Amino acid sequence: MQTAILDLGTNTFNLLVRSPEGVLTFSDKIHVRLGEGGLRDGRITSDAAQRAVDAVRQHLARAREHGAVRSYAFATSAMRSTLNGAELANRIERETGQPIHIIDGDQEAAFIAEGVAQAWPELHERHLIMDIGGGSTELIIRESGRNLWAQSFTLGVTRLFERFLPSDPPSAAQWSEIDAHLEGELLPLWDALESFPCHILLGSSGSFDTLYNVMAKRVGLAELDMGQARAEFDLDHWPGASEAVQSATTQARILMPGMLAMRAETLHLSARQIDLVLARLNARRMLLSGFALKEGVWSSIQDPKNPWRAYCW
Repeated sequence: MQTAILDLGTNTFNLLVRSPEGVLTFSDKIHVRLGEGGLRDGRITSDAAQRAVDAVRQHLARAREHGAVRSYAFATSAMRSTLNGAELANRIERETGQPIHIIDGDQEAAFIAEGVAQAWPELHERHLIMDIGGGSTELIIRESGRNLWAQSFTLGVTRLFERFLPSDPPSAAQWSEIDAHLEGELLPLWDALESFPCHILLGSSGSFDTLYNVMAKRVGLAELDMGQARAEFDLDHWPGASEAVQSATTQARILMPGMLAMRAETLHLSARQIDLVLARLNARRMLLSGFALKEGVWSSIQDPKNPWRAYCW
């Protein structure tokens, strides 16, 4: 029995279809831009809401085409933090038949950690998981299969972009303002790292995938294969790639080999966050997981007593 998982993020709506054994049947993503034009005011715009309904309808059709007989849909930062997010979730259910569960930041972090663990099951050393979305950034300190600390921060790249509206590329003064904001918001992480120091950063999916491919293309390495579960960044080559992404215009980023066009507008903000965290960790390894929230959801619903059955179509 194939199962479909819909991960309704602030920028991208992701679809995963897996067999009961966990074999990937199909995956897809639609650049919905749910938070575009509305996060500053705390509302999802009417245009974004329509894109969301259309994307869910399209994902459900594709899931059925690939044998899915049940589906679960989970919404994250944009829907949980906006005044009309719940209203949109109800509209999607009315118009598509798919119930939507808006999860809080703690649950999002837990799902992400479970997804990442599927890509790196042998990683028992303490590490910091980082998932940069459009609306939020989740950070989890994990060791030997156990979460030691986790928190969701409203530092997603769309949210940062709409808050600061930087020039293209940002000026030195704008970068200083963004850095100060990140430093202040991440104080709970800095405190956690005092208690649980670690030197491995494990980035999950999204921005990390694209940044890996940009770095790889710059130094003649192979890009990620479709559906690749894991990889390791070369920390000798990372600084050059990060600086290139941060200093380029959006149009220049679009033209970079390895770039996914839908991420070009805000990828420099992802790279900036990563650099800040790498420096604090004094990291000696930077890993990549192609698995994240949707894979963690799939793992959770294998339990016949799982609490998510109400959100299955």
